[in-house]
Amino acid sequence: MSFKNNSAERRQVNMTKQEKSRPLPPSLSRMRAQWVEETAMETVQAPNCLLGIVIGPGGSTVKKIVDQYKVQVRVPHKGSKDEPILVEGKNKTLVKEAALHIKAMIDEEKERRRVTTPVSRTLFIPKALHGKIIGHRGQNIRPIIQSLKINIVFPKKNDNNDKVSITGLPNQVDQGIGHLLSLVTSFPPCLA
Repeated sequence: MSFKNNSAERRQVNMTKQEKSRPLPPSLSRMRAQWVEETAMETVQAPNCLLGIVIGPGGSTVKKIVDQYKVQVRVPHKGSKDEPILVEGKNKTLVKEAALHIKAMIDEEKERRRVTTPVSRTLFIPKALHGKIIGHRGQNIRPIIQSLKINIVFPKKNDNNDKVSITGLPNQVDQGIGHLLSLVTSFPPCLA
């Protein structure tokens, strides 16, 4: 009896193998071929740290894009390296528009992060001018620091260094550099 059960099991295993290897019916293979031919695809490169912008909270942003443009959007997993975002659909113009929309979102976020991330820049100003630029009790430098909300650090008196560090948001730091350079040029050159 155990021999018959083994042969019955073998037949079941053979049948499942045959079922898996069966070719698709012609109608399904035509539909599959038609889908592959008619599908347009665009890729969008995005840094891994910005994939969340495309997905949105709970997937809401990507759902809006899918609904608005009637496309499929495949966003790579968070840990993947250099994999593009895939945008697929039947209508080429909608696919292209959806890809451009995603690119615009990514570029906008890159710019927002660039503008809101503090930077530090170094200027080389002759040590002899440091006291003049700072002014009596900081009268020359304090209005610049307070109005632009930046931090300006001069080296200590005993330090024979020309480096002046300016830290803050990029636009304010650039303006602060401009103010410092105008102060430098307002004083006559020092002869050492």
